[in-house]
Amino acid sequence: MSEVLPLQMVCEMAKNIPCSPWLLPKLVKMLEDPTSNAHDVEQLIMKDSGLATATLKMANSAYFNKGSHCDSLKGAVIILGFKGLYKMAASSIASRWLTNEVKGYGWEPGDLAKHSLCVAVASEILARCSEYVKPELAYTAGLLHDVGKLALAYACSAQFEKIRLYQMEHGCSWRQAEHDLLGYDHTDIGGTLLEGWEFPENLVEVACYYSRPRLAGPDSQTLVVHVHVAKHIALLIGTGVGEEGFKTELDEEVLEAYGYEPEMIEEIIPQVLEESEKVIAGI
Repeated sequence: MSEVLPLQMVCEMAKNIPCSPWLLPKLVKMLEDPTSNAHDVEQLIMKDSGLATATLKMANSAYFNKGSHCDSLKGAVIILGFKGLYKMAASSIASRWLTNEVKGYGWEPGDLAKHSLCVAVASEILARCSEYVKPELAYTAGLLHDVGKLALAYACSAQFEKIRLYQMEHGCSWRQAEHDLLGYDHTDIGGTLLEGWEFPENLVEVACYYSRPRLAGPDSQTLVVHVHVAKHIALLIGTGVGEEGFKTELDEEVLEAYGYEPEMIEEIIPQVLEESEKVIAGI
């Protein structure tokens, strides 16, 4: 019988996963700083050759560039704009980490990245509708909500058969089965990782409480609820969902309290599906 690893060791092991998103919290802080501009983002992007290349490629795509060829990062920043550049960079950075192949949840390669991008798109659309959360921040929160799952699968795949059997026997959520058997679950790991990478507190709380939004603090709860609803929408669509995805938690009382009626959710599903397919095609 394999030994259950302590939470901190799982988080330490996650540092060995290639392409950890160390650059993303710096971009998040720039987004929230009203004095930041496209030049600041350009200087940060220059520290990551893969991201710089992706930025130039995007700026020269048919969608953005209707005329002359763009051959400088400065020119690419001007073409894409600050918010467009941020969103592209966030997707690129997070997807590189989330596409690492691991065993445990029954994912095909790239499934976690596809699902996270779908949640990100749904979060952004909900934010545009509500006007209570910045769409770019909601997008980032959706991208990162399941970051703990990759780390758990990477470090504890030997425990997954026991988790699977326990969940089936007790009829609980997959997260609860993780917690009962390991003493922690992927949301505990996700919050610990984002805190260690110095992400803002509201994004840490998303990773911790997206499945249980009523536990989030008052300053973060609106963002957490956005991701909770977006997760539900992405599960209904089914993009990149592993076996654990359909054994999750839905707080219907919180949804009702925030005005998310079933009819409203159904109305935006086609938009989420269309926009997420475009984003996923670009990774």
